[in-house]
Amino acid sequence: MKQLRQILLFVVFAFFSTGLKAQSETESIAQYLQTANFNNLLSYWDTQVEVNLPDLIGQKQYNAKETNELLHSFFNKNNIIGFDKNAARKVGTTIYLTGKLISSNAKFNITLLLQENKKGVSIVSIRIS
Repeated sequence: MKQLRQILLFVVFAFFSTGLKAQSETESIAQYLQTANFNNLLSYWDTQVEVNLPDLIGQKQYNAKETNELLHSFFNKNNIIGFDKNAARKVGTTIYLTGKLISSNAKFNITLLLQENKKGVSIVSIRIS
């Protein structure tokens, strides 16, 4: 009976520790968007990312470096001065991070789709409207 309790305790601990890591990484991504820190954001992009920006026609796939450069260019072109996180919801191994990009001219809605993997989380899709 004592051994069963120890196993259950270990399983619960392992479950919550992986959830905390994903939450921590999600907060880091939100902070990097807030501070426009594209160097640190680069490591979170997946190898192929679905990108949908107001400047682009339709949704397209880009590699991590191209996606990072596109987002950097979008921030510069639209004078983005901040990011306000609305929510981060987890469904299985998928995390939806939503918020608003604030510019001196307008506000843009942003949705990031993150996927948990063995290395942590990676951004597989970004949509700005």
